[in-house]
Amino acid sequence: MINIAVAGVGAWGKNVVRNFYEIKEVNLTFCYDFNPASLKWVKENFPDVNTTDDFNQVLTNKKIDAVIIATPAPTHFEFAKQALCAGKHVLVEKPLTLSSSDAARLVDLSKENNRKLMVGHLLKYHPAVLEMRRIVKAGELGKIWYIHSQRLGLGRVREVENAMWCLATHDIYTAIYLMGKYPYKVSATGESFLQKEKGIEDVVFLNLFFGEETFAHIHVSWIDPEKIRKTTVVGDNKMMVFDEIKPPPKLKIYDSGITVEQSGDKINFKIRKKNELALPIANKQPLKEECLHFIKCIREDKTPFTDGEEGLRIVKVLEAAQRSLKQNCSIEVRV
Repeated sequence: MINIAVAGVGAWGKNVVRNFYEIKEVNLTFCYDFNPASLKWVKENFPDVNTTDDFNQVLTNKKIDAVIIATPAPTHFEFAKQALCAGKHVLVEKPLTLSSSDAARLVDLSKENNRKLMVGHLLKYHPAVLEMRRIVKAGELGKIWYIHSQRLGLGRVREVENAMWCLATHDIYTAIYLMGKYPYKVSATGESFLQKEKGIEDVVFLNLFFGEETFAHIHVSWIDPEKIRKTTVVGDNKMMVFDEIKPPPKLKIYDSGITVEQSGDKINFKIRKKNELALPIANKQPLKEECLHFIKCIREDKTPFTDGEEGLRIVKVLEAAQRSLKQNCSIEVRV
């Protein structure tokens, strides 16, 4: 039995608590939060779980094997650092940290203390995204021309990190996973409407350039009237769309495209619209799969699928995008 604690029982932390509580191999020992209302929720729903507003009670409890950090992003580094130094395995929600120097420090600490460090890149545990990666890797779409992602909605405004760090992290690691490589360059533009004095962008348009005339365009906003979570992948043979919040089928392939035919000086564009195929996807919840994977890595001493090294590289991409956002120019990415 692996004893765990969850730090942070906010909107997302509640989901984390529920999922770990349901895993048979896990004993959810403690929940930490500074908010009394959050701890009250734990006691009302999981009366056998200990609660505390003192994180030291978690750190000094030698029975606790692992800590899940589901606190706000600006606090990730400090909580994760303390947990690793206390000899705990750590799962940190995305983004790993808000700076690459902090992320690198956590990676080093995990190695020094021989503890697992995993980052919650949730969509890489979604069966639809796993299937998308298989399809792209098999060449079923042909050469990938571009990826277009939208992560939009109204609300959940952050007061430290902007919409890119808050929302686009998912789309960045998903695009990288689908392409099988990191971008060599990024460019971003955005605007602060709600917190102009702080310079916290509410809407961001981000481009990741992968070379060979392939790029990903990511649009994120927390001031959009519609909630949208959609990724489109366009190849020169077929196209694919994944809609996270749409009822099944969530993943479709379109046997559609445009062929360029040239006869002398005349160019014809032949539009092809054939089959639209809904792909069957395993009925698995990505958060539960992520939680199970973390526990398996601890029990079997495996490197997590989304380990600290990956979390560090994604933070480096985000930092380059942040510089592009502020300097209004393309920035080279070094991961």
